[in-house]
Amino acid sequence: MSETLWERVLSCLDVNGLVDMTRELVRIRSVFDPETEGANEEKVARFLASRLEEWGFSVVMEEVSPGRPNVIATIAGNEPGKTILFEGHTDVVTEGDPDEWEVDPFGGELKEGRIYGRGACDTKGNLAAMIFAAKALKDSRVPFKGRVMLCIPVDEEGMMEGIKHFIRRGWADSVDAAVICEPQENRICISQKGALRAILETEGKMAHGAMPFSGVNPNWAMAEFICALREVAEKEVRIHGEDEYLGLPSITPTMVHSPSSGRGQLNVIPRQSLVGLDIRTIPAQDHQALKEALLSLKEEIARKDGKVKMSLEFIEERPCTKTEKNEQIVHAASTAYQVVTGKHPVYDGVPGATDGTFLYAWKGIPLVTTGAGKRDVPHQANEYVDIDELVEAARIFATTAVVYLSEEAEWSCSG
Repeated sequence: MSETLWERVLSCLDVNGLVDMTRELVRIRSVFDPETEGANEEKVARFLASRLEEWGFSVVMEEVSPGRPNVIATIAGNEPGKTILFEGHTDVVTEGDPDEWEVDPFGGELKEGRIYGRGACDTKGNLAAMIFAAKALKDSRVPFKGRVMLCIPVDEEGMMEGIKHFIRRGWADSVDAAVICEPQENRICISQKGALRAILETEGKMAHGAMPFSGVNPNWAMAEFICALREVAEKEVRIHGEDEYLGLPSITPTMVHSPSSGRGQLNVIPRQSLVGLDIRTIPAQDHQALKEALLSLKEEIARKDGKVKMSLEFIEERPCTKTEKNEQIVHAASTAYQVVTGKHPVYDGVPGATDGTFLYAWKGIPLVTTGAGKRDVPHQANEYVDIDELVEAARIFATTAVVYLSEEAEWSCSG
C-alpha cells in the first residue's frame, strides 16, 4: 500500500477541532437518570447529529426510548465494498460527590495536556476521535471502497439498550468489522470478558432480634451462600486457568441488602435478604455449566437449612468475545498502530463488557476494542484523557479505516 494514502488522510486530521469537541461533549451532561426530567443523552446526540450533517455525513437519529436517541452516520467510498463500523457511546456515569473533584466534573477543563471531566476518558474523547478520524478520511478525498459507519448509541453504561436497538433495526446486518472506541491505552484488544449478573434472595420470617427463635433469619443462608462462592470461584480458576489477555475469571458479591428493600433496624430480623453477583468469565468457561453450579449450590443450602426459601435469578448474560489475529480488522488495526506509533502492536483484552459484546454475540461481527485513556481512570473523580494519547487514537482510527477499506488491506505490519 502506498504510504501516501494514510499520510493524506492524517494531514486532514483537525487536532484543534478534536480537542474542542471533546471539551464540548464533556460540558453536555449525559448522565441517565429516569427520575429526573431531561437527564438523558438527547442533547449530546442532537449536538453530534447536527455537526455531522453540517460536515456532509449521511445521518439518521433513532429513538431507543423517550429522550434517548441513537445516532448513525455514514460516509461512502467511490465503489461498493466492505463496511467498517466505529462505535462510541454518548452516556456517562454519575459524577458522584462533586466535592471529591478538583475541577468542575462537567467543565471540560484543559490543564497540563489533559482534558478533565466526566466522560473525557470514557468515552467522549474517543467518540470525538472516531468522528474526526472519519471526517479526515472524508476531507482527504482519498479513494476507497465501501463505507465507514459511525454508531453513536445510548445506554452503554446501563443495559446496553442502544446497541441492542441498533442491531434489532438491522443496521449491523451490513457491517463487516467493528472498532469499539473505549479507553484501552490504545492497545489492540482482541477479546473481552463475558459477564453474568445474578440476584440471590433468601426469605425467612420477620422477628424481634431478642427472640430470634420466633422467626426465621434469612441472613444465615445468605452468609453461607456468599462464603461458598469463594470455593466455586477458586474451582473455576483451577479448571480453566488464566486467559492470555483477560486474566482470571471471578465471582464477586457486590451489593448486599438486608432487608432486600426498605430500611432495616438493628433489633429486627428481616423477612428477606438479597445479594447481587457480578460474575466475569473468560472464553474457556461455559456459562450454562457455571449457572447450573450456582443453582445447585443454592439448592444444597436451602435443603440443609430447611426453613429458608431461596431463589437465584440470572438477570443478564453477556458472552465473551474473541477475535482471531488473522481477521482483517485485527491486521488493519495492528498496521495502523505500527504506522502511527512506530512500535509493534500491543495486544490485550478488555476486562469488562462493551457494546461490542452484542455485535459479536448476536451478529458474529469481528471486532477490536481500542482507544485513548488509562483503564483505571473511568468512573473516578477527576477523570481525564491525555491529549497526545487522544490524538494518537484518532490517527489509529483513521489509518485503520484506510487500511481496511483499501484493496491491499491484507497487508499487515511485520512481526
